[in-house]
Amino acid sequence: MASSTSSSDRGPARLLLRTLLFAVPIALVLLLAMAFGPHASRIDFMGGLIAKHARLKSLGSPKVVVIGGSNAAFGIDSEILERALCKPVVNMSIHASLGFRFMVDEVKGSLGDGDLVIAALEHSAYSKPEKDNDIHILTVDRWPEALDLLPWYRRPRILLGVMVMRAQGAWKIFTGAWKDDSPDPVYRADGFNERGDLITHLDRPPRGPGRQQHVDYHLPLVGDTFHKVARELVDSAAVHHAHVVFAWPAIARTSYRPEFHQAMRAGTREHGFDMIGVSEDYVMPDTSFYDTHHHLRAAGRRLRTERMVRDLCASGLVTGCLTKGDTL
Repeated sequence: MASSTSSSDRGPARLLLRTLLFAVPIALVLLLAMAFGPHASRIDFMGGLIAKHARLKSLGSPKVVVIGGSNAAFGIDSEILERALCKPVVNMSIHASLGFRFMVDEVKGSLGDGDLVIAALEHSAYSKPEKDNDIHILTVDRWPEALDLLPWYRRPRILLGVMVMRAQGAWKIFTGAWKDDSPDPVYRADGFNERGDLITHLDRPPRGPGRQQHVDYHLPLVGDTFHKVARELVDSAAVHHAHVVFAWPAIARTSYRPEFHQAMRAGTREHGFDMIGVSEDYVMPDTSFYDTHHHLRAAGRRLRTERMVRDLCASGLVTGCLTKGDTL
């Protein structure tokens, strides 16, 4: 009887020992990969946030801060905005999958008297403003400070994701899978100019009809949490005597869905926000875009920015230095 009990007591201990013998080497590998391994991806695009944040911190007020996804990173000419509004510009936009919540948390602590925030958001920011995906892993991998912008309960998973992806990167180097890789010609951390605009794609050929994206519009078109996040941005800006305007994303004509844009305008107006201009002015031919229905090439980028300046000045929400007869 005693022997049986003793054997039974040793069962959990043996299981724990076996688990540790299995887990400890894996944990050691992951920690080594985190400390000494290569980056999770050869594409360092998300590392562009480092220079963007450095500029955001270096600029005094008043200034213009652009937030949004890649539609704004690829499709806004901040030099034109600077000339039109007589304020330095920092384009903080990089990737829609970071989510509207992340974008707000990036900038709300850096606003000051007279600042203008232009929120040029893709459709997904309205439908699902708070996101959880691997883009956050790739971002933390290149810019560790991004971890502070994520909810505390997600941070362990993100760190584990960085460890796993760096370990996979080390294995790819060891096996030669990354031997012939070359830097991406467009999606590069050094592809942004000093104001934060991506410029590596501007003179590249347009996408052909075969590269047209399938566009999914998820319900609800304007999610319940959008207004909460938007209100937080607007109220935070107001505390610092700054202002926020919402601008339309540029989009290819074959991807345009008027009913969605109508929902965007109705949803923002319902909660006291509004979009400047009309959505149709930001719908452009497919040939104006590089590789997605949001990524404008040089001519489209300039036209989109000029229309944005026109709508900003006509809205009465901002004051600029351009007068009638001035040119951009």
